[in-house]
Amino acid sequence: MQSNSLATGLPSGLPLHSGERRKNPRFDMHFAVFLRALSDPWSISETADVSAAGAFFVSGRPFLLNTPIEYVLTFPPDLTKALEPLRVRFFGSVLRCEQVVGNQGAFGVAVRNTAHRYLTREEAASFDPMEQKQSSTSSLTAASQPVKTAT
Repeated sequence: MQSNSLATGLPSGLPLHSGERRKNPRFDMHFAVFLRALSDPWSISETADVSAAGAFFVSGRPFLLNTPIEYVLTFPPDLTKALEPLRVRFFGSVLRCEQVVGNQGAFGVAVRNTAHRYLTREEAASFDPMEQKQSSTSSLTAASQPVKTAT
């Protein structure tokens, strides 16, 4: 008889109380995300982490608790094994929204997914102009930032 996992249901070597209550593990993935409350215009944000059940974003605007929300993630080919980036639209609701400490204009938004669907090529392409605009703005902003050098 094994002395480890029958009584607790856990494999040996794992702590009994890890402090983690989520059913789905979260992955530290930073993707650009198109985000909006239903019927609002799209804004571009970034994920802080992603799971099968939801995601956590850093957004430039707050969202009310339980707000119906939709977001589009673009998964890179090296992650999905697809030939090109894969865009997926998720639908969900806001679980939590809190101001990011030390950044007056940023809010952390936790979302629970309720549904998702893969976008067609045409639907996915409709996000390209927004993404290109954002990347050109980001590179201009990054280029204008002072570069710190070692002294």
